[in-house]
Amino acid sequence: TAYYTALPGVTSTINNLSLTNTSANPVTATLYRVPASGTAGNANMILAAFSIASGQTYVPPQAIGLQLDPGMTLQALASAATAITLAGGVYETSGSPS
Repeated sequence: TAYYTALPGVTSTINNLSLTNTSANPVTATLYRVPASGTAGNANMILAAFSIASGQTYVPPQAIGLQLDPGMTLQALASAATAITLAGGVYETSGSPS
């Protein structure tokens, strides 16, 4: 599932991101930094099946400061649907006017 898409002409930098397991059981989470028009896969995985205990919140350090070029997406996958709540924010920067 795509959780964020960088806008055309904008570079987005992730400044915070958290994954919270709201279920009663451990759940794994996987994150992807996917190129524009690309698909999630091993080549763009930034967090691989990380186990998050019930009620635990995890802040993936490899995501903080990560840049998304225009059209790129941040995608996530959980081992149990609706068990992980993803929250975060980005800084968006665009080029100088001509």
